[in-house]
Amino acid sequence: MLPLMAMYLLGRSRSIETEQRHLTDYGNWTVMRANITLNDAIAALKDVEAQHWHDCSQAHIEAMRLYTMNHRAINEVGFFKDGYLVCTSWGVVEHPPARRPADYQIEGIGVHTRVIPLVTRGQPMIGFEYGSHNVLVDPIRMVDVLVDNEMTLALANSKGEVLATLNNPDPAVVRQAIDHPGPGAAGNFLYSSYRTPLWIAVAIEHRTYTHANFRRQQAMLLPLGFLMASLMVGLIAWALRRRLSPLSELEIAVKSKEFIPWYQPIVELATGRCIGAEALARWHRPDGTIVGANIFIPVAEQSELICLITDQIVEKTIADMYPFLSSETGLHIAINLCAEDVETGRPLPLLAELLRERRIPPDRIWLEVTERGFINATAARDTLMRAQAQGHVIAVDDFGTGYSNLGLLHSLPLNVLKIDKSFVDAIGTESATSTVIAHIIDMANELQLEIIAEGIETAAQAEYLRSRGVRYGQGWFFAKAMPREEFLAYYRLHKDKEVKSEPALT
Repeated sequence: MLPLMAMYLLGRSRSIETEQRHLTDYGNWTVMRANITLNDAIAALKDVEAQHWHDCSQAHIEAMRLYTMNHRAINEVGFFKDGYLVCTSWGVVEHPPARRPADYQIEGIGVHTRVIPLVTRGQPMIGFEYGSHNVLVDPIRMVDVLVDNEMTLALANSKGEVLATLNNPDPAVVRQAIDHPGPGAAGNFLYSSYRTPLWIAVAIEHRTYTHANFRRQQAMLLPLGFLMASLMVGLIAWALRRRLSPLSELEIAVKSKEFIPWYQPIVELATGRCIGAEALARWHRPDGTIVGANIFIPVAEQSELICLITDQIVEKTIADMYPFLSSETGLHIAINLCAEDVETGRPLPLLAELLRERRIPPDRIWLEVTERGFINATAARDTLMRAQAQGHVIAVDDFGTGYSNLGLLHSLPLNVLKIDKSFVDAIGTESATSTVIAHIIDMANELQLEIIAEGIETAAQAEYLRSRGVRYGQGWFFAKAMPREEFLAYYRLHKDKEVKSEPALT
């Protein structure tokens, strides 16, 4: 009985420790997310303050609006004068409220833990202020972490004040975790708190995640008895597996080559003629489910896995499409490159070799790069020049949501500018971004760049863009991303005759 008892206690202890290490990992990831959000907000705040605005002019307000559009972390920018909030990125404040003292400071940045937005009067925000400006951040962005079960997360400042939560954690358990650092238990919950000089991150999950694992071990151990106890030591060590993190699941998927391209058509707005497609990454899991890129790409971008996924998409796109790319003069496929690939030019030799083997003209493969790849402008310029020298067309994707500016775009070898869906969504509305798209179109024309509008969902949007001189577009109004055979059927139907496009229904 002693070996069985030892195995019983060991199994219980290890299952709890495994879950608590799992929770500690999520606490660490939550702190990383909070730091990314904080750094983005502070960078924007210091940048707008450095512009020395002081008059709440239309130019001043429009500048503040652009900061809210170009920084994901920011919901609103405000300007103080003579101790009052006189204007925000929404416009001039009719009844300016007085400026309140900050709750505390982070490296010279004033922090307000609960700020009710002046215009929307929505849920409380976190406010950061520097000089004459402040920015508001949605607390949920501080804990925007992909969890793999019904785990709950909470983030507090160094004083223990809770700033943000995910999945409604039990306040009593959160308080106990904050007051007692490290892993622990509270009633039916396990928790772990991860601390840094700025933050306390808490991850909590129900004990049942441990119980289910432990019951499986008991079913193997108890029937075997005393004589099999030594064998059970080895089996329990083998059987108690650590729960996979999202990154670990991606590593297995990459090794198993589970990533495939789906193709979203790009059409000529005036005729509905299909001129090509964008190859979008999809995760084809072993159970047959298809996972969209918005789920796994943010996790992959935190490691080198994003480069390996890009390689799989490049190889499978060429294998899918080479008979048509080599023969159809009116067809191209656009492939997305991650920021690291833009900086290093790593995929270019692979592309050149595959195209040479399949006898595909290089201009049939467009390369789409996001503005994040332009942080190191010198390296990006070198890569894009090499890509153009190989014969590829270069498109800047999601324009207006990243780091680039007009001067930088002037200096880069680009052929196509893709307008981000967020600006297309604003067409016909009275939102702050509704007027930006006209400026983007004018800027692209000034740079002599071809324009493709992304995320078109209505006939009104398509007509507005066409009337403004935008030649091409993509979006659910024409078709969603689809597997190879469905796209080829769509292309054959729309490649050379005028078609009235209808909204995609599936």
